[in-house]
Amino acid sequence: MTEPNYWQRLSGKRMSRRTLLGVGATTALGGAAALTVGCSGGSSSGPGITPDPNATPGPGGSITWGRPVTVGGIDPHVDLTGLDIDSLLYSYLYSWAPGAEVTIFNNLATSLEMPEVTNFIFTLREGVRNAPAGSDFDGEDIDSEACKESFVRRGTSITAVDKRFPHKIAGSTDPAMLRPALETPDKYTFSFNMAEPFVPAVREMANATWAMISPGVAENAPRLQLSRNAYGSGPFMLEEFVGNERIVIRRNPDYFIADRPYLDQITYVIITDNSSLLAAFGAGQHDVSGAILVKEDFDEFDADPAVAVARAPSLFYPVVHLNVRRDPYDDIRVREALNISINRDLIIELAQSGEGQYGGPIQWPQVKWALPKARLDAFYKRDVTKAKQLMEAAGRADGFTALLKTPRLPGVNVINDIARIIVDSWKDINVNIQIDEVELGAYIGSVLLPGNFDMTFFPNLPYDEPDRPLSFYHSLGVTGSGNWTGYTNPTLDKLIDAQAAEFDVEARQAIITEAQELILSEHGPQLTTTGGYGYSARRGYVHFPFSIADDTPLDSNPFGVDIWTEQTT
Repeated sequence: MTEPNYWQRLSGKRMSRRTLLGVGATTALGGAAALTVGCSGGSSSGPGITPDPNATPGPGGSITWGRPVTVGGIDPHVDLTGLDIDSLLYSYLYSWAPGAEVTIFNNLATSLEMPEVTNFIFTLREGVRNAPAGSDFDGEDIDSEACKESFVRRGTSITAVDKRFPHKIAGSTDPAMLRPALETPDKYTFSFNMAEPFVPAVREMANATWAMISPGVAENAPRLQLSRNAYGSGPFMLEEFVGNERIVIRRNPDYFIADRPYLDQITYVIITDNSSLLAAFGAGQHDVSGAILVKEDFDEFDADPAVAVARAPSLFYPVVHLNVRRDPYDDIRVREALNISINRDLIIELAQSGEGQYGGPIQWPQVKWALPKARLDAFYKRDVTKAKQLMEAAGRADGFTALLKTPRLPGVNVINDIARIIVDSWKDINVNIQIDEVELGAYIGSVLLPGNFDMTFFPNLPYDEPDRPLSFYHSLGVTGSGNWTGYTNPTLDKLIDAQAAEFDVEARQAIITEAQELILSEHGPQLTTTGGYGYSARRGYVHFPFSIADDTPLDSNPFGVDIWTEQTT
């Protein structure tokens, strides 16, 4: 038998957070809301308010948090637009330190044993119970049965991003097959076996979609309408939900960590017009800005002693998806022409304030896994002359007309800003594109997942594990049940499968590099663009427990528990 936990054994081989920062990387910070997580205390407060530099964390007070995107729902297993809020309403098995790539057992699970790389045995914390939210299930234990039902519900959800979990555990996404494969030997032990090694598993289970809900809530989810109500065991409880206006959460008095959370209440205010959202923060209406900031905003706030700011490389990952089942995208010459005619430098200049880099199959901040900058700079250098020659060789000298579908995301104008730069780039090779914006829910369900598009532009969810971006190129796709672009490459499939099963870091790096080089040579089915930085701002009297310049401390509490404010009256 091997050592108890493969993940702990291997973590010693991994780069430290400070090493990562030294070469330009950081944690997964894909949006303005995520960036604010890492703001540490340090600046002064708003006009007329002088923060105490010697203040220590204490209970009480409330904060208002701006938010640019409407929350379609807060069911953590189904809805994807409110995951930042879900993480405050529910318990999870554990947290994750992205830089060190290790688990933090600060939540429901107190330990994970892996006698073999396919064996997962969780010991659960006693006393984690549903908050007094006014339901029939107040006080219900979050125990091994809760984990079992949560795994079934999330693993087989229609919106589950990665359905490889149930496949590897039970060989199927059928709940009737998955449920008996999940073991509950006693009330506080939860375990399962996978058919084969799967390195991303430990990281994936810390994802905000893997909330643990009680059996009663799971069984009665349709009646409870979890998209609009919350019955969880997290540090906060839902007070009010108006997804396109405001969401109010209040302190859970029965949270399993004594005297936490510090805050009594958080109010999220949704303003989908970014300039109005930014103005609200500037006027002192919001304590934490949710606006999508550009570098000019960051520089202005950085000069203001009333505001604390943060800046970090972002894993925001916008790509063009090509449906290679359809003409002309089945022709590699057309794909290459489209790829090398994109004006990526203009995207960096206009959409990313001049701060950015070309992005390969794996985003550039993941320096341990991404291709070197010099390689990407040479490969993606714009060459309109060569692109025209390729179009002519493909019999498309006169170009073609196509429809580019994008999700409608009010408040996130950067998606369509980048799309328009790409569309303008392609005019230089006589490719004329019309942009068709589709409501987000309809886009995911009727456009993206069924592959109902010629080409589409969509930001893949930011992720700090290399398997996720690679899996978009696998024949089974990121969901494990089919690639929506229609792309298949048996050689690439074998490489992607091999890296997902390889626990040795250096060996995995070599496989991932080989896979990315093969992806580059195919010029699709995704055309990657660029990655920049994310910026955030908050009032100085609001304190977060650690800075984004540091990795998540291994003794930290779950997200949100240790946020505090000097304004408690």
